[in-house]
Amino acid sequence: MNVIELLKERIEDELYKKNKPRTVIFWYDEQGEYTVSDLEEALAEQPIHIRQLTRNNFFTLKLEIELKKKKDSFLLYADFAKPAIEENFLLDMELYGTEFKADTNALLAEQLQVSDAVLRPLIKEFGEFFKSAERKNKLKKVVPSNATAREIEYAMLAVLTGAPIANMEEITRHLLLRGLQEETNEVYKAISKRFSTNRMWELISEYFGLLSSDLTLQYLIEHVLYAHFKRHSHFEEQSLQKKYETTRGNVCALFIDDWLHTKESEVEVLETYMKEIEQRFSIIDLLHERPVEQFADISTFPSVDYLLINRLTEELLHQTSNFDAWTEILNKRLKMHWAKRNERIRSFLNVMIDAVDLSKYKMFLKQYDTREPLYVQYTSELYLIDQAYRRFMTGFLQLENKGILEKLAEQLTNWYENKFLLKIAQETNYLFEAAELGKLPKQAKFYKEVLQPILEKESTRIFVIISDAVRYEIGAELVSRLNLRSNGVASISPLVSNMPTYTQLGMASLLPHKQLTITENGIVLADGQPTNGLANRIKILQNAHPEAIAYRLIDLLDWSRATADENLKGKRLVYLYHDVIDAAGDSSKSERDTYIAAERAIKELSIAVDRISKLQAKRIFITADHGFLYQYPKIENDVKVASVKGNIIDSNRRFAVGHQLVIDDGAVNIPDSFTTLEDVEKIIAKGVNRFIGGGGVQFVHGGATPQEVIVPLIDYRRTSQSLPVEISVAMPKRVITGYRIQVPIYQEQSISLEFKARTIRAAFYLNDERISNEIEWTFDMVGENHERTAQLIFNLVENYYPTGQTCELRMVTVEDEKITPYRETEFTIHMYNALY
Repeated sequence: MNVIELLKERIEDELYKKNKPRTVIFWYDEQGEYTVSDLEEALAEQPIHIRQLTRNNFFTLKLEIELKKKKDSFLLYADFAKPAIEENFLLDMELYGTEFKADTNALLAEQLQVSDAVLRPLIKEFGEFFKSAERKNKLKKVVPSNATAREIEYAMLAVLTGAPIANMEEITRHLLLRGLQEETNEVYKAISKRFSTNRMWELISEYFGLLSSDLTLQYLIEHVLYAHFKRHSHFEEQSLQKKYETTRGNVCALFIDDWLHTKESEVEVLETYMKEIEQRFSIIDLLHERPVEQFADISTFPSVDYLLINRLTEELLHQTSNFDAWTEILNKRLKMHWAKRNERIRSFLNVMIDAVDLSKYKMFLKQYDTREPLYVQYTSELYLIDQAYRRFMTGFLQLENKGILEKLAEQLTNWYENKFLLKIAQETNYLFEAAELGKLPKQAKFYKEVLQPILEKESTRIFVIISDAVRYEIGAELVSRLNLRSNGVASISPLVSNMPTYTQLGMASLLPHKQLTITENGIVLADGQPTNGLANRIKILQNAHPEAIAYRLIDLLDWSRATADENLKGKRLVYLYHDVIDAAGDSSKSERDTYIAAERAIKELSIAVDRISKLQAKRIFITADHGFLYQYPKIENDVKVASVKGNIIDSNRRFAVGHQLVIDDGAVNIPDSFTTLEDVEKIIAKGVNRFIGGGGVQFVHGGATPQEVIVPLIDYRRTSQSLPVEISVAMPKRVITGYRIQVPIYQEQSISLEFKARTIRAAFYLNDERISNEIEWTFDMVGENHERTAQLIFNLVENYYPTGQTCELRMVTVEDEKITPYRETEFTIHMYNALY
């Protein structure tokens, strides 16, 4: 843009943008490059008079402008420098008018809205930068108005690095993104040519508190990463501490935090640097002999997770672990950067959580009370052992590198097989000898005692999902996942399966009936009606209730909404059959996938609840025909017993039904109180024995162990939308006295049907600028008032904060990808002991 165009822009800005009725513009052109006639020609279309200002016509012009044409606009052009104040007879007019400067530097200062006196020395020092019109145009976008010399330097560096704003964090990140070798870093070379690397390092050193004089890009990234590492390490490594000494460690750490929240390609560059510098720092050697507490909170380097996993593995092998402490550590690690980014690390951490749980739950076996029936104790605590072992083995078997945990898996499996299952087998045998089930609901009374009262008293539509072989512990895990939802609540209670625990009898037991019998070809009859197949089951259901129907769950999930409405029209009771676990376990070819099938079943049932809930279902029951017993190691011969002899109607590895049956010591007759199947002899293998024969041998059911017998009855009810818990700062005096501040946050309600968890992000802000690290935390505590406080630790950037200055702790709620403001709490800064 040339001078005349700038002059036109100034006239239009004065008259139209600023909406002035008139304007008087003074132009002191020391070079005298224009004449009045030149200007009159160039500005012919502008509503302004052009006058020559000389050293002798002040009075004449004053009369014309203020008396004769006091409503008109004027441009007063002088071909000399602006006079001193005491010699300027039109000074009063200048105060209500405006001055136009035409020299290049002055024009640039005017465009940038900065002081000419501040800009000129920079133009003189860094002339190469200002030779480019493109760079000057970019400078206009990033320099703040009335900028200081330092702010202009920041803006120049932003232009050269490609940073979107004149902020040292952005400048430094864009510099480091281009590589750590100065000779190949194009941004560094541009700064060297068009600015000054010496001045750049002065500004960077000041911002990040660098004390070293030997500054390189490699040193800079090492410095900020060490500060990030040091922030959560509870020890000092003198050699690193001395090399990377800083006065602004929190600023450096915050720089890395912010970089980790940028776009994917930039995060990947930083991750590469982290891995390289992890080797330079010899992090493994540095930490491997230190107590876990000294490094468990460090999130900088991926090897920290592996060190923790190795340490925990050793402790579990030697049974020296603090289970609660490790559970807290592992759950915290799952929320850190490397676990979120690296599937392998995340998988290992989850497996270790299950290993800790299983190790902790061993105490339940030690506390076993022989005075209380086995099945009752199983539903209160013992089922957690099966759950933790299943989860551990599921995760372990899917790890890419199992070698790290093979010894631990072997030890836990040995305990599970030779201590837990052996004890369960013995107690099952005692249970049969005493013929005492305990006071638990019976599967055979499900329809009469659970469904029929609802059908008689309510108009609610009931869905019943029967998932083959979903044992109690799997149902308990499903309930915990369902209860994470905000529009429903799930509860679980046990049912004692009819024995023998096999599909035909279990499915029949869940139908309405008074009597169960079996034909010579193995078909179970409910009051004389066959129960095999969907058509027969629908007939039995509709005989009990005419508005009943049954489908395969997989078919319902494939329906459109219109099809679902049509098929369910007028139906009050809907049975849905689902088969994932039994389908995998009952085949010798796929039985080793039993645990993976269990996880798939949980996911499919969760999806089914979602879909059925959208059909306005207010009551959904989920149960099973039987459970299962699964042993991962090869089954030894000592648990294989002679097959049952006689007139066998139906059988598998764990049971036989028929007439005139002959058994040896490895089997036992089922007491009448354990079954409602009539007019037939019922035999099961004792403990965890298997009958010799064909078919799978690791996955079995039909017997009397609680894993086979106890099935879940899940009651899921749609509820009104629950509210997130409220949280507040639990500090009577909200005063900051140091750069590290611990803030107790109180969760005002316990998690319940009415209140769900709230996830927040929190950080301290001063005048809308973040001055601390940002913490993400989920408040999901259950318990009394004194049990619902979390301690969050913030690190403030090392700035000068005047005593009495206030800042805010700002919290936002995070829900899926949605972020909404939640709460601001004011704090007062009183850093009396801080060194400024």
